[in-house]
Amino acid sequence: MAKRLIRISPEKIADHFQGDQYLSFVSHDATVTLATPLSLKSDTLKVKNTKGHILHLPLAQLDEIWAEVKAE
Repeated sequence: MAKRLIRISPEKIADHFQGDQYLSFVSHDATVTLATPLSLKSDTLKVKNTKGHILHLPLAQLDEIWAEVKAE
């Protein structure tokens, strides 16, 4: 199946807390973290990466957030 990437704004990240969808978080220093968002507390995003570790990503350090969706 073909997939395409869509960009997610930080204001709409709460829509992706449900489910097991992995998102790509791109930070200012060009690192990319593939993780599932869990919660948002005072500008810090709590995510679970592919190995099951919990990470705290500051929203101020994120440049972009991308999600993969099925192309129709």
